[in-house]
Amino acid sequence: MIVKWIDALRNNLKTLVRVLIVYLVAVVVFDAALPRHGHYLIDKIPVYWTLFGAVGCFILIKVAKGIAHLFLAKDEDFYG
Repeated sequence: MIVKWIDALRNNLKTLVRVLIVYLVAVVVFDAALPRHGHYLIDKIPVYWTLFGAVGCFILIKVAKGIAHLFLAKDEDFYG
């Protein structure tokens, strides 16, 4: 069952990306609408923590992928 679900997501990749972008925009808009109460200046900046989390997640993914390629990637003739 999960294989069929993953295949459906792969076949509709553009739709999946669009849905996720709409979701991220909705989260940013929702966060901007919330009132700000913070002890520090950075807590009063609208959508700061939302963008910080999204950018941090993106950086973590890119760094992990780079490290994986660096240590786990093998040459084309490694198994031959």
